[in-house]
Amino acid sequence: MANLLNDQEIRSILGSVIGDGDEKSVRPNSYVLRLGDSGEFLTTGKEFKLGSGSNDKKGIKVAPGHSVAVTALEKIDFTRDTIRKHFPECDLHAFISPTTDLQREGVSAPTTQVDAGYRGTLNWTLTNTSSEERRFVRKERLFRLTILKLAKGERPDDLYKGSYQDREGYVRSERSGAPVGMRKNEWEESTTKKGPDALLKQLINSGFPWNALGRRLKTIDDQFQTVTHEYSDIRNSIGRLEAEAEKTAKAQDTLTDRIRQVVRDELPAHQDRWLVLSAGMLAMLAGIAVSVITTEPVLNLLLKYGALFGLGITVVGAGLLTWQVRRRRKST
Repeated sequence: MANLLNDQEIRSILGSVIGDGDEKSVRPNSYVLRLGDSGEFLTTGKEFKLGSGSNDKKGIKVAPGHSVAVTALEKIDFTRDTIRKHFPECDLHAFISPTTDLQREGVSAPTTQVDAGYRGTLNWTLTNTSSEERRFVRKERLFRLTILKLAKGERPDDLYKGSYQDREGYVRSERSGAPVGMRKNEWEESTTKKGPDALLKQLINSGFPWNALGRRLKTIDDQFQTVTHEYSDIRNSIGRLEAEAEKTAKAQDTLTDRIRQVVRDELPAHQDRWLVLSAGMLAMLAGIAVSVITTEPVLNLLLKYGALFGLGITVVGAGLLTWQVRRRRKST
């Protein structure tokens, strides 16, 4: 049956099976791996290098919701040539899990395994699911390495021979991925045909930071709808005012047309009445003039005082004309 290596056995393999190992990282039945020198911020695709020099970066900062791929400072050698020097007729297999400190801070990390026969640097991923920025410094103890000793009958026939063998530092995924040339209808997508409201609700119900983003988008959507409704009300009010103004203008045009029509209709009648009145007045004046001229006393009086009568009539006419002009000015 496979046995866990204890602290004494782990100390015995430091420097060989666990390259660049540190005794301070030894635990009763595990070894705590430290943060190495290289990695990549997976959210942005930015690679980084850490070092001990005065101008080197000393640590990394992981924002909420972001993921980072890191490497272990130690190098692992599970090849049989190295293992037999410490445990003859045995192989080693290991499990890697995050420390409880990471879990308490909301930093999630996958648990993985190290196959018998593997040699190289270990890589893993950290995801900050908390609402605060998390910081990690070079050589910080982050991952627990639990090693199993495989005795005779438990050893595999084929040791690890994968693409990551003898690789050091940060190594990106070498998964072959999907074949080239697949049609669009051959892929199943995570998106749904739900409306924007349903998708926004789903975003709000998801984990950090997407729920915070969803709530912010909901607030912006409510504000946008408020502005849209207000704009619609203003536009409708303007439309109603324009319609009322158009109706008023049409009514004014109709009144003007009616006044013009009445004037056109009444003007001939007024003109006829004025002509009749003028003709009547002239006839009366002519009759008076004939009567006066044919009377001898009146004719003699006119001949004697005609100049005074003419001047008087002129003065009276001028007075009447002046009175009429002043009356019109006062009325306007």
